[in-house]
Amino acid sequence: NLAPSELKKLRNKQRKARRKAEQESAQAREAQVKRDQHHKSRQQGDVEADAPQLDELVPDKLARADDPLEQAIKFIQPLQCLAKDRIETHLMAFEVYYRKRKVLLMLQSLKRMYKVDPKNPKLHSCLIRFHQIIQEYKNDWDPSVDEVVTRETKLFFEGKDAKQLNKEFLETKSNSLRAVLEGAKMMYYLDNKSQSQALSLVTSHDNKYQDVNIEICTEILNSLRKGDFGSCDAQLEEYVKKCNKRFPYTAAFKPPSELTSPSESNHVTQDQDNYNSN
Repeated sequence: NLAPSELKKLRNKQRKARRKAEQESAQAREAQVKRDQHHKSRQQGDVEADAPQLDELVPDKLARADDPLEQAIKFIQPLQCLAKDRIETHLMAFEVYYRKRKVLLMLQSLKRMYKVDPKNPKLHSCLIRFHQIIQEYKNDWDPSVDEVVTRETKLFFEGKDAKQLNKEFLETKSNSLRAVLEGAKMMYYLDNKSQSQALSLVTSHDNKYQDVNIEICTEILNSLRKGDFGSCDAQLEEYVKKCNKRFPYTAAFKPPSELTSPSESNHVTQDQDNYNSN
């Protein structure tokens, strides 16, 4: 009963409605596929499967978003920890993002570490370095990023500066050599004039430490060699002697003169075999 012009308008509206419905249906299917892929990757333990996409979320792109603050908040929300999730994974991720100065990715790694093991000493050294990154670069960030970082780090920093946080950490963890190692490294990191005090903390194995063992002493030795405490050849040599006295059968703590080369070892073995055969 419609006039030809009205019928034409109606059919055009119907075609547009069908096209819109088809587009929405296609978008819904695509979104479901992405969700399924993400869910599958997380079931397989790939907690960093979305890292490449997240790596694109940088301040200048956030500034172009219609809701930059909301996007930044979503970005740093930690994933639920899986059974296979280990703090070492997030430690390695943090180190990568720290070198690249990816602030939101660093914050994401910190939140995941805190969820897995909030008392881990290595988390402390990451927090101190992140605190310094904030002080150094916060004026260069988009305001939305700065607001998110400030809000999400209140739990970690409580309005204190890095030196105060490190001082309190060393005081509360004074009976753990593993924890003191991280605190001492950060002491030197924050002020290289404190080298002597920092070295004294990690190389003096008195009775106040409850966890002195080969593993942690080897870690301290490697830290000294890497330069975490600056140049300290004399202290390094003295530390090797001290550890060698405490753990005389550990090769890592033997002076070079006491280490037997493979050729010498074979020669001794052959001489011993000849002697036994005679």
